[in-house]
Amino acid sequence: MGRTFFYMAPVTPETPVSFRHRAEALMFQATDALVRRLPWNTTLVLGHGLGVLAHALDGRHRRVVRDNLRNAGLGLSEKEIRALSLDCFKHFGSLALSAIHLLHMDAEELERRVHIEGIENYDAARATGKGFIILTGHYGNWEATALALSAKGRTLSVIGRELDNPLLEPRLRAMRGRFGNEVIPKDGAVRGAIKALREGKGVGFLLDQDALTAGVWVKFLGRWASTFPSAGLLAVKYGIPVVQLRSWPNPDGTITVSVEPPFQVPLTGDQERDIWTATQIMTQKIEADIRREPRWWFWMHRRFKTRPGEGNPLPAPLPPDEWLLDSR
Repeated sequence: MGRTFFYMAPVTPETPVSFRHRAEALMFQATDALVRRLPWNTTLVLGHGLGVLAHALDGRHRRVVRDNLRNAGLGLSEKEIRALSLDCFKHFGSLALSAIHLLHMDAEELERRVHIEGIENYDAARATGKGFIILTGHYGNWEATALALSAKGRTLSVIGRELDNPLLEPRLRAMRGRFGNEVIPKDGAVRGAIKALREGKGVGFLLDQDALTAGVWVKFLGRWASTFPSAGLLAVKYGIPVVQLRSWPNPDGTITVSVEPPFQVPLTGDQERDIWTATQIMTQKIEADIRREPRWWFWMHRRFKTRPGEGNPLPAPLPPDEWLLDSR
């Protein structure tokens, strides 16, 4: 990409740019210039160290991680919770620094660093011609997942929120999309997703985010979690398959991405119930990964901030008991 240390993304006169935005952009440029010149494994080690430092200094997020772990029904002792909390910080310190490398890697290096299993499952879903839902979450290394697949010609249309910093957003979007991936803005996401599906594309949803009062209530890690129903709505309305993407780091520094076989959500003809059931099933698949190896999930997120019966406007009511029983 050439010399980019002092690069600033162009902004329009209408774009509000603060001193903080400029400071963040310069900090990113400096970090980018340094980290991308380091060996990959050195970057991972430094990232672990950054995570250890953040764990020691960031009391607010440390408390969020431990509270989430205590309430997840994992059966952990307090000693295990503290150890897992540190592991989580180390993982995301490593993820943050390694993302700089990933966003600059060419296709050949991505193939060396990221191993893809089950790519034929992507092809099977694409072969239907109807488009398909790509299910994933903040688990493992989602930047590596999207980039490695697109470098193999398996592009994704991912729904995501733009960065708050208008100087960094265009650059990050360009780096993420250099092998053909596209980001569908959250504002108008359903309309953008429908357009991509009609073109036969895979539309990616990170389904483990708090949906505030716009969500439906599903069970996640033993608690009610407000969850965006858009993926379930599209899977039900258009009868399209769902493909789960999973990823995790390996001890040798490589990353494994697993493309799971396509599945169809059950349809009963009761659309509201079917959308809820689809959302619950997809959430359960993400939860299964977390329970199998909890170190790789983003426990720093206040996933359960929205609570049933609280807020203005009020969130949706809880689903009927029979829906929950039938989804088991």
